[in-house]
Amino acid sequence: MIDDDRLGTLLRSAMPPMNTGEPSRDLWPLVTNRPRPVIAWSRIDAGIAAAIVLAIVAMPNAWLLVAYHF
Repeated sequence: MIDDDRLGTLLRSAMPPMNTGEPSRDLWPLVTNRPRPVIAWSRIDAGIAAAIVLAIVAMPNAWLLVAYHF
């Protein structure tokens, strides 16, 4: 059986001490100044929206079915 002191010594030798120093620079400005992706409609999105509008116009009683899927 290994006693607690020897086990502690073995664990400390297996794992190097962590670096508890400060980061080399402030990363928050990089997070806030990163380029934002432009959200644009694709042709598929526009086609699905047009199909929903046409389905509601063609079958006004079926709008609940369309609303159920969203």
